[in-house]
Amino acid sequence: MAKRIKSIMMMVEEDKDRISKLPNALIVHILSFLPTKDVVRTCLLSKRWKLIWYFVPKLSFCNTESHSQEEFFHFVDKCLEHRKISRNFVPESMVTNFELQMKFYDRSLVGCLDKWLAFVVDNKVQEINLCLAPDRSEENHQIYYYRLPKTLVINAKYLINLVLSDVELDSSYSFDFPSLKSLALHYVRFADIDVVDKLLLGSPFLENFQLCRFQSSYQEDQLCIHSSSLKFLQIKCNTYVPVLIEAVNLESLDLFGVSLGKITLSVCKAIKNLVLICVYGMEDSSSLEYLISNLHQLENLTLCDLVLLRLKHVKISNHHLKTLKLNCTCSSIDEKEVIIEAPKLVSFCYEGYINHNISIESSNLLNGIFIFLDHYKKYDAIWFVDMMNFFVNLNCSPKTVRLDIDSEKALIFPEKIKKICRTPLVNWEHLRVFTRSKLEWESELRDALHWISPSLKSLSIMERAYTSSSSTF
Repeated sequence: MAKRIKSIMMMVEEDKDRISKLPNALIVHILSFLPTKDVVRTCLLSKRWKLIWYFVPKLSFCNTESHSQEEFFHFVDKCLEHRKISRNFVPESMVTNFELQMKFYDRSLVGCLDKWLAFVVDNKVQEINLCLAPDRSEENHQIYYYRLPKTLVINAKYLINLVLSDVELDSSYSFDFPSLKSLALHYVRFADIDVVDKLLLGSPFLENFQLCRFQSSYQEDQLCIHSSSLKFLQIKCNTYVPVLIEAVNLESLDLFGVSLGKITLSVCKAIKNLVLICVYGMEDSSSLEYLISNLHQLENLTLCDLVLLRLKHVKISNHHLKTLKLNCTCSSIDEKEVIIEAPKLVSFCYEGYINHNISIESSNLLNGIFIFLDHYKKYDAIWFVDMMNFFVNLNCSPKTVRLDIDSEKALIFPEKIKKICRTPLVNWEHLRVFTRSKLEWESELRDALHWISPSLKSLSIMERAYTSSSSTF
């Protein structure tokens, strides 16, 4: 009996420390997902763990409390000092990823930040994520941003991924990022309007560029994006600054909150993926139609929100388009007519109201997703007539369809409507229906769906929570 109890106790003790049985490489990989503050604490666990934190390639520091700034800076200083010394007795101690987030930046600490980034450059770090909340002076009501030091701008030869948030960039130095592949600028302030142009010039192998809500004192100047290596570009801003994009190898372009009338894409002929969200400056559809029709390699197109707000008639014509996602969720009561000429279109996704007239000319359409919005849930004769017109005007029937509706009542046609309506409305083969309310008349719903499309071979009906357009588009 005593032996059995002893055996059980040993098993319990072993079970408590399963993680210590893992190989060092796996432990290091797990620790790389934790803040450095937590990683350092593991050195107190045992002799084996004492040196493991030196092998973690990522340093992640985050300060969210203003009252602990002094303690935070002391901790970072000590960590970097230890990692620097460790290279003498732990050759494998390498730092490849550096992340710093500070919600309470102070101008008096510029020297410390410069010193930390010098350490980063000296260690040939490949990934940097720097996010510093600007210093808002209460005396003169000015905002001061941290400006990247010369050491980082001209000496980060091994940098591959760079993410900057709430910092300032200026063109006083020549940028030199020979290995940079991915660049993200969020809420960055440009001291000069040509900063982006010079930054891209110093990044000859850059492939992915994200520009989100930049700030500049030169609002009337043109933002120029020149790059022969750029493949993926995303611009998010609420500004009317003209944007000139010259990227001959650009494959994917996302525009959010920009003025379409001030966007120049004269040499971007390789674009395969185009996303337009909340695009301004369209009194008529000519600029949009011209843009889409002249992208001869375009395969995937997404149009969302305000892109159609002022346009009552839109024609989307492209002979290479395969996937189209259309969002009409703006609370506009005006009916819109959208004509789609895309003979190679395979997949179509629509989210919005059913009072719009959408016509598709495509013999290859296989998949359709329709997310119908009806916040008032008033399923009267007008609703069902609009739904009949919507499906009839589509002018095509995808084989596989998904319908998202608020309530099953939205699809159960009254008998009076059925008597005056021709059937079938569509010729679907496979249908999935998702409702955002509890199913109470599933049998009636199935009968209605078979009436809408007698050709159905498979039908599934499920309850689910509402999925916003961001998860679909």
